[in-house]
Amino acid sequence: MKINKQWHEAHRMPRTATMNERLDWHLKHAANCACRDIPPSIKRELENRGLTVPTPRSLK
Repeated sequence: MKINKQWHEAHRMPRTATMNERLDWHLKHAANCACRDIPPSIKRELENRGLTVPTPRSLK
């Protein structure tokens, strides 16, 4: 998978990120970089909050 180096350099995950910050970062990451999938723990948290887990197709 291709990494968007510019996006990663400009959007660092905070060291002590809250769950809300982690969710926000991973959703933005999925929309801007294809280097990896959303981690299972983040997917579970999105589902627990009644949010839709994005798919690569839904992000296009």
